[in-house]
Amino acid sequence: MTFPNYDAIKEWFNLKLWTADMVAKAVELKVITADQYKAITGDDYVALTTE
Repeated sequence: MTFPNYDAIKEWFNLKLWTADMVAKAVELKVITADQYKAITGDDYVALTTE
């Protein structure tokens, strides 16, 4: 089991300890799925862009 996991990330987001960008980074790192991102943030996952 990896940490942080979905439950931890969801709690941290709800406590405003994590931003949507931080949750998106967890998707990018394959810690959570895009569907889990939507369940946490309420928004569709859009890949982060690097400039």
